[in-house]
Amino acid sequence: MSQTVSETLASFVHRLRFEEIPVEVVQKAKTCLIHGIGVGLAGYDTDFPRIAAEIAGVNGRGAHEATLLYNGSKCTVMEAAFANAVMLHSRVQEDTHNTAHLGTIVIPVVLALGESRGASGKEILTALIAGYEVGGALSRHYTSQSTPRGFRASSVYGILGASAAAAKLLHLTEEQTAHALGFAASFAFGTLEAFAAGTMEWRFENGLAAKNGILCALLAQRGAVATTLAFEGNAGFLHAFAGNHKDPLKCVQHLGKVYEILNVTFKLYPVCAFNQSPVINALEMKKEFDIQVEQIQSIVIEMNDYEANYPGMSSKGPFQNISQTLMSAPFCVSSSLMDGEMTLANLKRFEHETLNQLIGKTTIIPEKNMNPLCNKISVELKNGQKLVREMNITQDYYNLETERDIEIIRDLRKEMQISSEQLEQLIHELLSLENKPNLSALIPNTTAAG
Repeated sequence: MSQTVSETLASFVHRLRFEEIPVEVVQKAKTCLIHGIGVGLAGYDTDFPRIAAEIAGVNGRGAHEATLLYNGSKCTVMEAAFANAVMLHSRVQEDTHNTAHLGTIVIPVVLALGESRGASGKEILTALIAGYEVGGALSRHYTSQSTPRGFRASSVYGILGASAAAAKLLHLTEEQTAHALGFAASFAFGTLEAFAAGTMEWRFENGLAAKNGILCALLAQRGAVATTLAFEGNAGFLHAFAGNHKDPLKCVQHLGKVYEILNVTFKLYPVCAFNQSPVINALEMKKEFDIQVEQIQSIVIEMNDYEANYPGMSSKGPFQNISQTLMSAPFCVSSSLMDGEMTLANLKRFEHETLNQLIGKTTIIPEKNMNPLCNKISVELKNGQKLVREMNITQDYYNLETERDIEIIRDLRKEMQISSEQLEQLIHELLSLENKPNLSALIPNTTAAG
């Protein structure tokens, strides 16, 4: 009898050895760590990490297991994973795999558990890669089916990665790992309505996925048993979230042969992944044509229909918070055309009269024949002139090399609460992580308020 999905995933996680992982995969994992922690620290001034850290501080009071990146205090592993995941997601400039932001969930898990258990750099990197591969295997095959049904990819697939990473660091047996993944399949959650409403639910979903991923592994460690058909069963994960549980083993057949972490991309700006290309295109138009706001008659944005119809993308306001503005293509494109830049501060101009007038002149057109991440922006001026710029790219455009990503993180240092020296030491520690006996030299340089 062939293995089930959870058993196949567990076999991969349990047998994964650092020495057998390709060099380029290890390097990509270190780049993910640099990017994830860096953009997280640069989200310090948003409300969300403060709220999460306050809750974690209360619930984890008295424990000294893991560090809260927000203020350097100690709490329990699960509370640290929750709060740190919220912080890594706070700026919304995290890594992306399809539509899942796996790094915001898996990285806090390996940091918290790794710190508390004194895990070596090799152990942490191996667990991190295991988490990305498990979450990525399911995300790759089923995001396009689960997202249109209203489910959020990050929390739905991220909890799978979190449980895999936790299982690896806790040294679970293969059978226990399968149970942990079974619990994760049952505990998976998250909907998209908050994006349309502009409310905060999604801000904390990734934190809960990280925390509950650890819980799944702890349950299995203590003898709790999950069904082996958690994914492909008639009432299992695949049927519930994707509406499709046919040929379930196709999503795991390339584990250890094709590494999904190599397909992880990085955002250049603090906006939704689907707004990255429109922002870049608008910034290039501003530079190329020297567009003046008072000259603009109308703006038309043509986008891939899947992206254009994602909740919140077509919103023209009124806006009350950055959760709304970072999702809105009319806001992001109009702001970019007006200022020639896109910053976190720019996303907070909810009542800017000129900007809102420009947003009102903007139209989004979903295009079925346009490839993902591509767009076409047409700006008609009051004198009748029409300016058009197309951006045709693939996901490789955002699959940045390590040095390029480090440049981005260094540019964000002024928005962090750590010194330039701390940031450079943090980068150094992460680049040589496989040689570290533990995280003792790394953690002090992540403390946002240190």
